[in-house]
Amino acid sequence: MSATLPSHAAREPGEGRRWATATALALLIELLVLAALAWWSSRPAPPPPPQPVEITLTQPKPPPKVVTPKPPPPKPKPKVLPKPKPRVVHHVVHHPPPPAPPKPRIQPPPTPAPATRPTMPVAPPPPPPPPRKPPKADVAALRMSFEALLREAVQDAVHYPESARLMQVEGRTLVGFTFIDGRVSQVHVVKSSGVPSLDSAALRAVRTAPYPQPPAALAGHALSFVIWVRFHLSNN
Repeated sequence: MSATLPSHAAREPGEGRRWATATALALLIELLVLAALAWWSSRPAPPPPPQPVEITLTQPKPPPKVVTPKPPPPKPKPKVLPKPKPRVVHHVVHHPPPPAPPKPRIQPPPTPAPATRPTMPVAPPPPPPPPRKPPKADVAALRMSFEALLREAVQDAVHYPESARLMQVEGRTLVGFTFIDGRVSQVHVVKSSGVPSLDSAALRAVRTAPYPQPPAALAGHALSFVIWVRFHLSNN
């Protein structure tokens, strides 16, 4: 004898759980659809698009031209004719020309008689005066001016010693020498500066300086000079 089980008893235990889950999802979807329909129906309708406005541009009419009447031409002035001048008639009376005066007769001058006295001899002109000799040049003044030129030439030829320059040493040396036609000799120290390097530089400057040519009055003469050779750091 077979026994028949009820339908709910024949389902498996997991099938009932699945059925409850599907039912809940269907209810949730339905609620979401209803909420979306309610929100969409509550939105205000969008405003209609604006109607196009037609704009017509009209060109303004030009102002009427104002015609100004031309002034009448001026009336020509009547010409004033000059009064006729009375004609003057001159009567010309022709007189006969006067007779020409007679030409005077020109007589040739008389021929002078030859001189009978003997002619005196003419003295020759005096000889010209001899040329003046140029005045003698002032030798002392020429020597002083030439000595100044020698001093400038020696001072330009000075080379400051490096040792004295580093030690900030200054001084001057009195040097004597003999000069003749651009050459020097007998160069010696007359008064020392107290620094041997400065004295040696002063003697070297006197021997190597480019001297100018002496004046004509001093050429060929041995001249003795004594000059100061100065050493200043400001001039180096």
